Amino acid sequence: MDINKILEKYNNFKDTYKYAYIGLPKGFNGLSKPYFGTLNSFLKQHPNFKTKEKLPTLFYMHGSAGFSKGETYRKWIVNETNFIFFAPNSFKIKNRPTYKTPASIKKYEKVHKLRQAEIVYNLRKLQSLEFIDFKNLFLMGNSEGGLAAAFYKGNEFKARIVTAYSCENGYYSKDFKIGARRYDPFLNIIGTHDEYFAKDSKPSKDYDVQGHCTQALKKFPNAKVVILPQTKHDITKNIYVKSEITNFLNLWRKKS
Repeated sequence: MDINKILEKYNNFKDTYKYAYIGLPKGFNGLSKPYFGTLNSFLKQHPNFKTKEKLPTLFYMHGSAGFSKGETYRKWIVNETNFIFFAPNSFKIKNRPTYKTPASIKKYEKVHKLRQAEIVYNLRKLQSLEFIDFKNLFLMGNSEGGLAAAFYKGNEFKARIVTAYSCENGYYSKDFKIGARRYDPFLNIIGTHDEYFAKDSKPSKDYDVQGHCTQALKKFPNAKVVILPQTKHDITKNIYVKSEITNFLNLWRKKS
């Protein structure tokens, strides 16, 4: 995969960063309340935001429907863990490839490649933000973004969280492989009734899949797979999800 060719083809990648969704915790550098908005809006409101303090940061890849689930994750993470939250805005890319399931594998793969380029580009841009603790940088993705987060092959991230995605080849991908290092902490959360990736889901019915990341992570000693009974693709509705994610972040942040 030639990331630079993708960045050249879609030449307004800068907007994925400029309009990225961010969250900053209350009290950070004097903030009177948590900030939830876009990076562009924050920099306009706080043009002189300078601090030597660095905070752990969660880099989040949203799903094919956009940032809707990300709003929930952002509030949980900022309010419960004191992390910075950063999510590239993929929908700002002009003429980006899209799909509607069921679709051809070729359409899915075009999107997967674009999302990888998003991670690379935004990691480069984040270097300009002095308040990010790059020793405590975590990668998370939901659904389409979950594949992107699981597949990414760089070693910049301390740990990964993959929600509503099963880490398997099938109707959705043909060359998937976990990109994390063997000892990287890894959390996968998925429901038994996920409409897209569960074993018995309609799109997966003709494929030999398990419906979760266990097989892909069997050689990863710091991995955890949480399978939620009676839970669909929107796992944010399950009462256990918030604590699973925040406990994971708090655990591995402390092990610097």
